[in-house]
Amino acid sequence: MGDVALLAPVVQAFALRYPDVAITLVTRQKFAVFFSQFPNVRVVGADFDGRHKGLKGLVQLFNELRSLRPFNILVDAHQNLRSGVLKAFFQLIGTSSVTIDKGRAEKKELTRKENKIRRQLPHTVERYAQVFDRAGFALQPAQPFRLRPIATVDEELTTFLSQQTIAPETRWLGIAPFAQHEQKMWPFERVAPLMEQLYTNMPVTIFLFGGGSQELAKLKTLQQQYPQAILVAGKLSLAAELILIQRLNGMLCMDSGNMHLAALSGIPVLSIWGATHPDAGFGPWGQGDEAILQVPTDVLACRPCSVFGNKPCWRGDLACLHMISVDAVADRVRHMLA
Repeated sequence: MGDVALLAPVVQAFALRYPDVAITLVTRQKFAVFFSQFPNVRVVGADFDGRHKGLKGLVQLFNELRSLRPFNILVDAHQNLRSGVLKAFFQLIGTSSVTIDKGRAEKKELTRKENKIRRQLPHTVERYAQVFDRAGFALQPAQPFRLRPIATVDEELTTFLSQQTIAPETRWLGIAPFAQHEQKMWPFERVAPLMEQLYTNMPVTIFLFGGGSQELAKLKTLQQQYPQAILVAGKLSLAAELILIQRLNGMLCMDSGNMHLAALSGIPVLSIWGATHPDAGFGPWGQGDEAILQVPTDVLACRPCSVFGNKPCWRGDLACLHMISVDAVADRVRHMLA
């Protein structure tokens, strides 16, 4: 989800600079919310779990796209197996294409165990802009950027908030304690003592974000300890969540999709980093060091050990996450909300 959301600043820049050029954007239907407000963009929802599954499904998707209009160029902003197959189909009918450079060699140098080459690599948003430039469309994505809310879901969020008990004159903090991989998640058992500190030391309303049954179960347990916390996970559509995020005073999160949604919503972010590192190009777009909390690489030279956090910890103890204390996080959160 985060990778798709990061395409939004580039698509917006395209829509503003080239208003007479139409984009057909292919992504999962649930991610259409990131692009539905751009005037010359049509989103085609790909159903990779259903009718567009497998090679036969990709042939069907190709035929559906081909029937929409003749395309001048195909921009492959993902460079995976599916996009490669679709690209090959379009090349057979004479449609030219360009493909993103993901910088895999540079990222391998950054994350290998020995003799790392440490440098700030281009941000993913910049890589998206570069591939559009190679297609003949020079762009300058806005920084900071703000996702446009969808007005039709205002009532959904208003109804949800009316059902909550929210103390007046409090700062609204989102907490999204999960990520796709364990190597990117601050120990969950530290979230409760963190909330205890925050509730004790400042007037704050905490919203709990997550997804999936296991995450939801953990958040419900947390809410039992702190009934004043508001559980968002599983309660709102993605569009309504985006509007809620834009009303927060800050978001505490991991290196995760929620980090990108918050940064792209224009609110202050405090993101906790473990096995991964912002140098790989996935930091919160438009925000600086104040949005990052991590163990310095001169303290843990093994960091980063992975681009996506999907590799086992070389040390076996996830020190990069366990070394970040509750007090350190609480202090940075208070500073962010101030």
